[in-house]
Amino acid sequence: MDLRRGRDWLVSKWIGRRIGEFKASGGKVIVITGSYGKTSVRELTYDLLRHKYSVLASSRNYNTVMGIAKTLRWELTSEVRWLILEVGAYRVGEITEFCRILRPDIGVVTGIARQHLSRFGSWEKIITAKTEIVRYLAKTGGILIANGSDETVKAGVKDATWYGGVGREEINRNGAKEVAKAAGMSEAEVQRWASTFRSVPNRFEWTEERYGMKVIDDSYNSNEKSFAEAVAYLGEQKKYARIVVTPGLLELGAESAAIHRELGTLIAANADYAILVGKNARTENLAKGMGKKIGVVQIDKTLEFMGEVRKLRLEKEPLVLLEND
Repeated sequence: MDLRRGRDWLVSKWIGRRIGEFKASGGKVIVITGSYGKTSVRELTYDLLRHKYSVLASSRNYNTVMGIAKTLRWELTSEVRWLILEVGAYRVGEITEFCRILRPDIGVVTGIARQHLSRFGSWEKIITAKTEIVRYLAKTGGILIANGSDETVKAGVKDATWYGGVGREEINRNGAKEVAKAAGMSEAEVQRWASTFRSVPNRFEWTEERYGMKVIDDSYNSNEKSFAEAVAYLGEQKKYARIVVTPGLLELGAESAAIHRELGTLIAANADYAILVGKNARTENLAKGMGKKIGVVQIDKTLEFMGEVRKLRLEKEPLVLLEND
């Protein structure tokens, strides 16, 4: 056992004791996992539950053992009744370990994609890992909620409360609504407070002030499914000069070249310009997929895109999709 695993083992033991105390006092735990959509569903669920319960959600990208420990150590108080935790994984068995120490009452599978393929080693192992919470809840009797709009989830999960929709925003919001109802909110309460949903920062977030131009900030996205969906959405915004800014996707292993060429082809069909961040195999394969069909600009650092956009001779107002920084 290396030092990091030794440290994580000790921290997980502490987390288990803290969760035990929390649940003994009547607290309930929601665990959200998947390749994408975790943070959005977590934040949107919090947006609903906070109107009825004392609720705590893990913050930022705190989905590892150390991140969850920070949430429990510094933010969990005796008033909290619902705890919403996002968990990530890089290997088979990790979600099962999280479930064992977190003991979820409600579990959510948001979607499965080829994220971290180089770490898992195969697509089959990713599917196995991301559905471990399904098998855990089948044994413990907890409530399972799953994204029926994701074909891989639909194929791998049999008994669940399903949610879905058209487009990422609607799907994530519908997921949060189902979790809120499972937690005890009525349909009327859910519909009332759903009108107050806030946007989730850096996840398909429309902003104009942050960068001095219209930007869809999807910089926390890191999987090919969400990437493709965002690019397709950009393609529909025909009143703008459509620009994709991206360094590509990390940790795709042996499939990286093929995936990036596919994404490059998709960009060429839906954007007017691409600004590629860095010169490496990822951006080279994106460029191969695009061919000579659209204008391509190369930059070294993401925020350089602002100056490059201003240099372009555009006939329409620019709309920038900032994809996976």
